[in-house]
Amino acid sequence: MGCFYGKPGLEVGTQQYRILKPFAKGGFSQLFLIEDYKSGHKWALKRIDCHSKTDIERVRNEINIQQKFGMHPNILSLKCFTSDEIPHSLRFSLIFTFYKRGTLQHELTNRRSSCDYIDEERVIRLFLQIISAVKLMHSSSPPIAHRDIKPANVLLSDDDRPVLMDFGSCFACPIIINDGKDSRMQLDEAGELCSMPYRAPELFVCEIGSIIDQSVDIWSLGCLLFALCFFRSPFDDIYERGDSIALAVQSGKISYIENHPYSQKILDAIHAMITVNPKDRPSIPFICDLLQKF
Repeated sequence: MGCFYGKPGLEVGTQQYRILKPFAKGGFSQLFLIEDYKSGHKWALKRIDCHSKTDIERVRNEINIQQKFGMHPNILSLKCFTSDEIPHSLRFSLIFTFYKRGTLQHELTNRRSSCDYIDEERVIRLFLQIISAVKLMHSSSPPIAHRDIKPANVLLSDDDRPVLMDFGSCFACPIIINDGKDSRMQLDEAGELCSMPYRAPELFVCEIGSIIDQSVDIWSLGCLLFALCFFRSPFDDIYERGDSIALAVQSGKISYIENHPYSQKILDAIHAMITVNPKDRPSIPFICDLLQKF
């Protein structure tokens, strides 16, 4: 498999693709814009180099989840994938629809510079579509938690449809913390896979005897709704100052920009989701009912 941009650089089955250019890089993967050699159709390529059995299992889990839930209009569908042995690792190549608008994070960053609020109707519409994707995952057997819901993991289509992506952090629920080894494992995984400003409190402190389940996503959804309104997570400022997010998250205290245009019910929904005790967080149907009353 070559990587000369503009030339056939990827073959999946009978399909050949040109690798046009890289456009993003994550902690474990790199994204490329590619083009079908015959039709000229553009796609996104996610390339992941796996150096351990754990890496391989994680990618295979990601592929399985995409294949299981990709029919949902707000979940990124996997077109095809391949794997190739390269020196000292196994390389997976996953091909997805390319969304030229990029992620919700791109839009929020642009809006923040001029404090250009998204109107409330659009905030609710986008959020309800995102939460419907999460509901499907939580309703499966066993329930699947995403664990890294954030604006950077939400793509935007040309018709303004949010599309949840990046399922490498997902896990089957529940996870029971039986001992110190389990606790350390979950803390290590969270540190590796979950963005701190959107991470639930129980992923900072995994107490023995506790249970980790899909309620971690409810916390992240609360932070996401906050970001839809105010451009960033309620804990981003703390992260950028270098202060302890773990302590801030354990307090559950958040503050708002003054003179914002949003109604009390949106603030109520945010507060309900950003609740320190996971047992006290609302269900997805409750959140939907609250927001659909507008």
